[in-house]
Amino acid sequence: MAYIAANAVSFAESQSTRYKSGECWILVEDALILNGGKSSIGQTPNFSKNSAYIWGRSINIAALQAGDVLQFSHYSWVRTTEVEFTKPDKGGSIDSKDVEVVRGEPQHSALVVKVISAGIVKVIEQNIPAGKGWVQTVDMVLVAPPVSREEKRDKRADGDYITVTTVTDVVKNPPKCYRPVDA
Repeated sequence: MAYIAANAVSFAESQSTRYKSGECWILVEDALILNGGKSSIGQTPNFSKNSAYIWGRSINIAALQAGDVLQFSHYSWVRTTEVEFTKPDKGGSIDSKDVEVVRGEPQHSALVVKVISAGIVKVIEQNIPAGKGWVQTVDMVLVAPPVSREEKRDKRADGDYITVTTVTDVVKNPPKCYRPVDA
């Protein structure tokens, strides 16, 4: 039987609550095997609950497409947004905010739903936060894009007010990427 990626994605998306045991692995495993893919059990040496599962043929992040699988191990993505506000008198303020996303402490599996752009994907997963998380779809940055900087000027009677927003992404331990193989 041939693996049908679109059907695997549809199956996973049709799960709106906690699927079976709630483990990330079972959602991805069933999405694959019920839609023609080979089980991770036979592909992963010394398969156990804490294994870094193998889901098929290893591929590069740049080759990802819907229906592929990500295997996270100590992954983190930190997005820093800095907003600098300058008044005409050169006074102002700087506000910085970090948002961190982690997966795979030690392991986590997710199914790619869509490639948004190079290195950025939408995935479906469960068990985030561990032991509680229901099925959810989230965007993940796998390869940090270039720093973005946006400047806005607000011209007022007393001078220019300038707001500069800078967004920086840092990714550590990107996931292993797999193209499922036929059962």
